[in-house]
Amino acid sequence: MSIAPLLSEIPPTICAACASCPCEGCAFRVLQASPVRQRAHILRRGDRLESRGGKGCLQFWIIVEGTAASCTSFNDGRRQIVGLERSGDVICAQMAGSGSANWLEALSDCRVCELDLTPLAHQLRSDSAFLSASFHIAHRRLTRAQAHVSMLGRLDSRERVLLFLGEMAAQTGNGVVALPMSREDIADYLGLNTETVSRILGRIKRSGLVRFLTPTEYVVPDLAAVAARLPVAIPTAEARP
Repeated sequence: MSIAPLLSEIPPTICAACASCPCEGCAFRVLQASPVRQRAHILRRGDRLESRGGKGCLQFWIIVEGTAASCTSFNDGRRQIVGLERSGDVICAQMAGSGSANWLEALSDCRVCELDLTPLAHQLRSDSAFLSASFHIAHRRLTRAQAHVSMLGRLDSRERVLLFLGEMAAQTGNGVVALPMSREDIADYLGLNTETVSRILGRIKRSGLVRFLTPTEYVVPDLAAVAARLPVAIPTAEARP
């Protein structure tokens, strides 16, 4: 794995403070202090981002635009997508440190803010806004991880695909969903193989529950009808501070 090319890097001296950042979904916008180290990564689909080192745990990536995936690999080369990252999502950069089998991969063109708060560690220990934001981020990621593990462990293949399509539709307000993932990406996220995903998508399409406009765009005419066929609730767009 190689570090994705840094196509755009904003010098720290001209970075805006988090409080004035245009990424409204980021939990760190509550911070009043300007970050000491901040860079912008512009990633194209398929680019990977890995940590460039550092011993602190206050180094983060924030998705400003686009969709990315937190990935891990096995010894035999297989990839597992362990989480989908959208605008406002915060990822600890240390999860993809040197020698790690983990990385962040762009599923569409992405803008990622790299934030290093390590120099402010002493100050932030008593910063109530930072502590509240950190708790929110940790709780949100644990909740999503628990739901993903439950999905992989208990839902059958058709339910996994249907839940995925329903969740993507709910995230976009039930309009036209522009799918940022290939069939292989979906398989890696749902713990299936590509052939199974393609076969199930065909069955769901024929059922009328999902209407594909193009291979990468679809609509869900009746989200309640999809929900009725699932043993779990379809996650909706998450509220952010």
